[in-house]
Amino acid sequence: MDKRLAQIASRGLTLPEPTRLEIRKTGIFSRATVEPVYQDQAKRWALRGEEAGGAVASLGHYTGFCGPTGEALPWTQRVQNFMPNGIHAIVIEPELCRVQMFRYEHTYDVLITRHWLPEAGGRRPQMQSEVLFFHRAGTLNTELWGKDSDFRGGAAPRFFKRNGDEQLPPEAFIDVLMRVTEGVCCIGCKHTHLLELGETRVRQEALATA
Repeated sequence: MDKRLAQIASRGLTLPEPTRLEIRKTGIFSRATVEPVYQDQAKRWALRGEEAGGAVASLGHYTGFCGPTGEALPWTQRVQNFMPNGIHAIVIEPELCRVQMFRYEHTYDVLITRHWLPEAGGRRPQMQSEVLFFHRAGTLNTELWGKDSDFRGGAAPRFFKRNGDEQLPPEAFIDVLMRVTEGVCCIGCKHTHLLELGETRVRQEALATA
């Protein structure tokens, strides 16, 4: 992976300062942070992320998480806020895929990255990251935040290479892409679009050894 892609994989989807200012004006909160945390009960290092974001009519910004093959993950902690378009849930897992999308009207940017912790002999490990899918200026004419809201969860933008050929996401992440698209079109969002209710891996391991 070249240096530019390595930085994108680590830091997340970058947006111009005027765009970031406009997002802040709307009250949408979504950040790309993935950080190592130590779990005392499980005696291991894991990765922590926050699923957050939502939309207003003109734009949307969302960060969500899934497993390394696109499978849904259970949230570790549900977060319910009075204000919409903020943090919806926290996830802590040994390995995560972060899914970020920004929408302005009918134009979409997307970044899907994988993050994991290598064995470090008990010391704090250095998080490893890689880009799985990254494209800007995708298009979807359907108005999912308005008159076409019935199609939310079943539609995603199309992305194209410089030569005009369509660039398809990895097959395992097609459903993930549709779900995060729903997130950036969900006006006043107060719920998760990727993380789900369920037993976390730590909880499952604890029950198995009880």
